[in-house]
Amino acid sequence: MDAAVLAVQQWVNATYAGVSGYVAITEDGSAGRQTMAALTRGLQHELGITALSDNFGPATLAALTAHGPIGPTETNRNLVRIVQGGLVCKGYATFGLDGVYGTAVAAAVGALMTDAGLGARIDGTVVPKVCKALLFTDGYRLASGASAPLRAAQQWMNDRYLNRSAFVVLACDGRRSREFLTALIFAVQYEGGLTDAQANGNFGPLTQAGVKAKGLVKKGSSGPWVRLFSAALTHYPATPIFAGDFDEPLAAAARAVQEFCGLTGNGEGDFATWASLLISTGDPARPGTAADTVDEVTTARARALVAAGYRTIGRYLTNVEGSDFDKKIKPGEPATLAANGLRLFPIFQTYADSASYFGWAQGYADALSAHDAAVGHGIDAGAVVWFAVDYDATDTEVTQRVVPYFLGVDAGLRQRGSRYSHGVYGARNVCSRLAAEAFPRWSFVSGITSGWTGNVAYPLPTNWAFDQISTIDVGTLEIDKCVQRTGTDAGEGAFGSTATGLAAYLDWIDRLHELAVAYDNGDPGERVLEYLRAGRYDNWQTRRLAGGTDAAFAGYVDATGLARVRTYRDPVAGVDVDVSRWGAATLAELRGRGDAGGWGGDLIAFYGGWRFTAPAVAARDYCAAYLATSANPAALDLAGLVADVDAYLAATALRAGATLGAHLRGADRGVRFSLFYRGRFGSDPTAAATAAQSLLTDTGDDVVTAYRTLLLRGLATTPVTVDDQLRQFCRGFADRLVALTENEQIQIRRGKVS
Repeated sequence: MDAAVLAVQQWVNATYAGVSGYVAITEDGSAGRQTMAALTRGLQHELGITALSDNFGPATLAALTAHGPIGPTETNRNLVRIVQGGLVCKGYATFGLDGVYGTAVAAAVGALMTDAGLGARIDGTVVPKVCKALLFTDGYRLASGASAPLRAAQQWMNDRYLNRSAFVVLACDGRRSREFLTALIFAVQYEGGLTDAQANGNFGPLTQAGVKAKGLVKKGSSGPWVRLFSAALTHYPATPIFAGDFDEPLAAAARAVQEFCGLTGNGEGDFATWASLLISTGDPARPGTAADTVDEVTTARARALVAAGYRTIGRYLTNVEGSDFDKKIKPGEPATLAANGLRLFPIFQTYADSASYFGWAQGYADALSAHDAAVGHGIDAGAVVWFAVDYDATDTEVTQRVVPYFLGVDAGLRQRGSRYSHGVYGARNVCSRLAAEAFPRWSFVSGITSGWTGNVAYPLPTNWAFDQISTIDVGTLEIDKCVQRTGTDAGEGAFGSTATGLAAYLDWIDRLHELAVAYDNGDPGERVLEYLRAGRYDNWQTRRLAGGTDAAFAGYVDATGLARVRTYRDPVAGVDVDVSRWGAATLAELRGRGDAGGWGGDLIAFYGGWRFTAPAVAARDYCAAYLATSANPAALDLAGLVADVDAYLAATALRAGATLGAHLRGADRGVRFSLFYRGRFGSDPTAAATAAQSLLTDTGDDVVTAYRTLLLRGLATTPVTVDDQLRQFCRGFADRLVALTENEQIQIRRGKVS
């Protein structure tokens, strides 16, 4: 509790208790919104306003402007006390509320104004706009972890534009905000020649014309337009520069943002870059190579799309049950797309247009429906299925509803054997939040909804693949035009494909290793594994477990035209192995978290599947029926365990100095389970059961604990309780390993494995 703040709260409650419209506040000594609101109502009363509110709006500002600045000659001592109270609550003073505007008050006001970039305007008084800032909760000191260049931009803008009628004192805390972006657009309008009456904070036709006429800057430029361009760049954390001269560092920062946003990397402040920085649509007239549509793509429409430059088309897997609206992809339509050189990205959406739709159980159910529909359309394993958040979700709704929904999606797809990955469609903030808190592979940004709060003042998410920017007609087909980011989800170009044969897969691994050697940046084996992981399993969570990815290597490989292998047919186990899953597990094992990043993570998800789908089935019976089998889909089916076991063996070989290709060509797949069981558990079933139990219950590794919590969200209670059922589950895991090992020995004795 802050005694000085408590005194402010006590004074304002006592002074205005009998005033109509005043709302008493809690006297807790904690400065914040409620205290500033109380001071604002007190100010309104002192200015003669009868309809009191928490908002320091235009009427309050007009009344204070008519009154004039508050300073040493102020005769209304309560106005001075309100100023003193604001200074105390903002941390600029600890004095009492004596109503005297003396040197201490003047010094505190000067300190605030200096922090706000208004040092040159200090005159010993509090002018109306500064008073408004004083009674807001905005900060004027650099916040922890915030951007100093962004704060410098905020301070410069305050000083330059404070006298414009619509401009208010900005926060100067170095944090991105909707208010800063709006102020930036106002500033662009002012520099573009718009009057106070014309400036409205929208990036409309007049504003765009002003940018095109006056704001196109490049190396050698200087002045306010360069300041504003660099200020806009500060919204992207990787480009922390605020400058008045357009030099090479600023050009490099511009190129970095342009390349990230899918723009021409010329290092200039051209119109397309300005637009992308100021509005989520960017320049809606820029070309797109992808699109989504609710209408069937016939042969004629496919040809028109190709002629217009489109290459990847989003179509819906299902209709909404009970609806007459037909948006579902038609039989034969995937083949039509492929025959005309178009690729498909499949979308699953029923309603998804309000918070009430979302939740873990809905996500789980949607994942099962999407999986079944995708299989029905012949979509190959490894595809990304897109799930929508088709409304302006608040941060609270994302936390309480949307994140659980996508964890449910992840759980449902795992329960079907992880045939497909998932992506998210939504506002920038929604996509960024989910990228960090769930498991989406890519983001499909609804940039077209520029008014959504989740799009304003937020940069594109780091994993964006598509950015939807405008609705147009191509021939007879209405589409939402999208920018497609190179090196992300390429969509599906073939359907009903079979897995790659082992020999061709090994040749592909050898070629990747050759490219990694030629790339010559770090260990070639790790570069190859990162490339493999990037196919499906490269997300924020897997990077926390096993480190980052050299994205440039993926681009280096893609530039050669080498096609990516998704699955290969294991000739011994008789299953199709997900190459990306194996690469992610191998990388995790190599980098020290192999259990959680491989077999252990899959076992955790498998445990959750049991608790959610069949809690009445005895644990060991469930393991016997579903663990490492091909007959029943589960989070750890036979193909999954083969990938995990082979990952352990590959990492062991790499640590011993082998190359991936040499190990894979020399591996004895007929005894893989025996080697894993001996190498990891010493051929001891008790050791295997103990390791499984530790993965489900230990809390010593914060990263693994957090990962487990996400995997089990909605499936089982965490932390997992150690009881007889858990022990039996872990014994069931050990039983299954023993059975697989014994089966290998039987096959060897029968001469069926070589």
